[in-house]
Order: sequence, then C-alpha cells, then structure tokens
Amino acid sequence: MLSSADLHFERALILTALILFLGAGFSCMFIINSVKKKQKNILYYVLSFLVSGIIVLALVTFCFYTMLIE
Repeated sequence: MLSSADLHFERALILTALILFLGAGFSCMFIINSVKKKQKNILYYVLSFLVSGIIVLALVTFCFYTMLIE
C-alpha cells in the first residue's frame, strides 16, 4: 500500500512537470511572436508550444537522471 508521503511526492513531481511544460510552451510562443512580429496560424503556435514543452521536459528528466546516477 502507498503511504501518504509517496502520494504527495508523486503529485509534486507531476505538478512540477506540468509547470515546466506550460512555462516553456508559453515563453517560446511569446519569444517567437515578439521576434517575428508576424501573425501565424493557430497550428503553428500549438506545435511550437508542444515541441518546446516536450524538449524542456526531456532536458529536465535527463538532468534529474544524471543527478541520481552520481
């Protein structure tokens, strides 16, 4: 059976991943929009949001993995 501490730790990890994903997505969309200053279609923004979020989550996962190995 899972203890309460395990559930809180898992919830904190999920919330951290969600915050990183959303933060990276919105910041990349803001940077792209401010640099290009040209309106793109919604699919362009959705894809850039998803790709940047996935890249940041992969980098953070890799960093945590390397810290656990050492």
